[in-house]
Amino acid sequence: MLAARRPGYIMLPADVAKKTAIPPTQALALPVHEAQSGVETAFRYHARQCLMNSRRIALLADFLAGRFGLRPLLQRWMAETPIAHATLLMGKGLFDEQHPNFVGTYSAGASSKEVRQAIEDADRVICVGTRFVDTLTAGFTQQLPTERTLEIQPYASRIGETWFNLPMAQAVSTLRELCLECAFAPPPTRSAGQPVRIDKGELTQESFWQTLQQYLKPGDIILVDQGTAAFGAAALSLPDGAEVVVQPLWGSIGYSLPAAFGAQTACPDRRVILIIGDGAAQLTIQEMGSMLRDGQAPVILLLNNDGYTVERAIHGAAQRYNDIASWNWTQIPPALNAAQQAECWRVTQAIQLAEVLERLARPQRLSFIEVMLPKADLPELLRTVTRALEARNGG
Repeated sequence: MLAARRPGYIMLPADVAKKTAIPPTQALALPVHEAQSGVETAFRYHARQCLMNSRRIALLADFLAGRFGLRPLLQRWMAETPIAHATLLMGKGLFDEQHPNFVGTYSAGASSKEVRQAIEDADRVICVGTRFVDTLTAGFTQQLPTERTLEIQPYASRIGETWFNLPMAQAVSTLRELCLECAFAPPPTRSAGQPVRIDKGELTQESFWQTLQQYLKPGDIILVDQGTAAFGAAALSLPDGAEVVVQPLWGSIGYSLPAAFGAQTACPDRRVILIIGDGAAQLTIQEMGSMLRDGQAPVILLLNNDGYTVERAIHGAAQRYNDIASWNWTQIPPALNAAQQAECWRVTQAIQLAEVLERLARPQRLSFIEVMLPKADLPELLRTVTRALEARNGG
């Protein structure tokens, strides 16, 4: 589990579990994977040739880079070198998103023109820990041919068609050193964001995410479920130290609610924000009782759009199998714990949402906000992705 950075189970026989154990005197030492000197030398040589012959390069990182502890190294590298950089959605939070060379979340053909040009038009693209998933790339529409990419994975790295048995940290360190030796053209200038005015009308997907953006804080842990929430979160600009936890790789709806419980357990001093749809929440809602039992104080934004909106967008817009039972959501938290009570709101307008979020900079108890949204409204990224998937599936 520690070496591979994967979930796992520790199973002990009942009699062994009761035995006295001697605690370790120091932290567990993880095995160190280092390439043979000849492999590192060959990788450095080929990488230098690629980079020296490239006028402009770009860096695309994903969740495996974070899982293997490369966030500090990547941020240091980007602070030293003028490279356009982006993440896929699962890697969101790896970089300082306020850095002028950070261009945004890369979603292949569904990306904004600015993000797509910054990444795909580079002479070389360094991909660190990337996993290209159909829903995050609008049906695998990324334009990143093998001959223009350097791929860095946990235990091996590729330059062109050649693979090297070089661990990720070693490969990234080597590339950082080489980039410091090279002179690259500056990346495209990122356009300045437009000032956002809180809309006084009924909430929409657009006004919800714009309003939430104004109240994010450094260090927030933001969990978004696989649905409209995941696609809306891609457009957020994270403050320093904030991170996003999302699971589109397996499409595990409902995952984010118990994950928020785990995140708040692991980081009790950080603000945890959970954004989950009504359909997904019905699968795992019982874990809210665990949050209340433990006295946790996450901010939960329940997106009530009357069913599986993301599924309606993909297939079966009017089909009954995308409908769910309508719950009285603000009565759920009080029902799940008699001793620890939550604060609950139901908001229909952006100005109401803003007023509630203003109060929750330092929440003292579990805060539950039912956000009423139109049934068929979609974040722009999801709209683009579904159009691409429909085209690939022949309409």
